[in-house]
Amino acid sequence: MRIDLFLKLAGIIKTRSRAKRACDGGYVTINGSPAKPASDVSAGDLLEVEGSRGSRRLLRVERIPETRQVSRRQRRELYTELDGD
Repeated sequence: MRIDLFLKLAGIIKTRSRAKRACDGGYVTINGSPAKPASDVSAGDLLEVEGSRGSRRLLRVERIPETRQVSRRQRRELYTELDGD
């Protein structure tokens, strides 16, 4: 699954267009490498997402959603928060 879509479906970033801008701006990495919006993300990948106020979130992808509709309750099952500022 594309990283920009995953970030949106998991509720980490509110919209896909914002997720795309975050990737293009260098604010998202996958396993330590800069992510492009179309970069593939898989279960087990480590994501680092830098927020607008300098906060950082380190996340491990637990699973990829099978559909493009994810309830708020299901979102937390998609990733585990490992660390953050």
